[in-house]
Amino acid sequence: MKKLIPLFFTSLLFVSCEKEPNLDNIQDEYVIYTQYDKDASFNKGKYFYVPDSVLVVGDNEKGATYLDASNSNNIINAYNIQMEKRGYVKTNNKEEANYGLQISYVENTFYYVNSPSWWSDYPWYWSPSYWWPWYTGDWYYPYPFIYKYTNGSLICEMIDLSTVSETSSSSKPTVIWNNYITGIDYVNSSILPQLVKAVDQSFIQSPYVKY
Repeated sequence: MKKLIPLFFTSLLFVSCEKEPNLDNIQDEYVIYTQYDKDASFNKGKYFYVPDSVLVVGDNEKGATYLDASNSNNIINAYNIQMEKRGYVKTNNKEEANYGLQISYVENTFYYVNSPSWWSDYPWYWSPSYWWPWYTGDWYYPYPFIYKYTNGSLICEMIDLSTVSETSSSSKPTVIWNNYITGIDYVNSSILPQLVKAVDQSFIQSPYVKY
């Protein structure tokens, strides 16, 4: 299931859409796009873990880079607040978590074409081994998609941490929900209030994300 919503600076307009959005002409608004696995369970456990940094997807030659702490802390906190409002409990122990959230900011355009290895052009993207150090496979997205993440997009992916077992060869590290917010020219303190509202809206249009 897919949902697309433009978030205007002065008002909200909800649009449910099955076709892929044209993101090339967006100027004065954010667009919030959410997608989830309709067969996933969002209440297997109450604990969630979020890394303390927002990954910047950009120049391959620079290696992994991250947003500065002053901006990333506000973004991460916005997701923490919404998860807690949905009944989840934040843990600082990754081993204890039932779900994980990984957050990225896209500086360059990337195309997703229903491929489990879209990030191959950016080898420093979040690896499943961050969550399972012994795991060497790829991410699994149980829903089809063909769209692009444009420059100036914030991505959050929710992972079911029970989908991988060291004793099961059929384990698949599964992203059960993702959202992205596009239309961001740059990230600094002046746009953080609107960006936080956009994060809030991504949960409003995702009522299934709850414990």
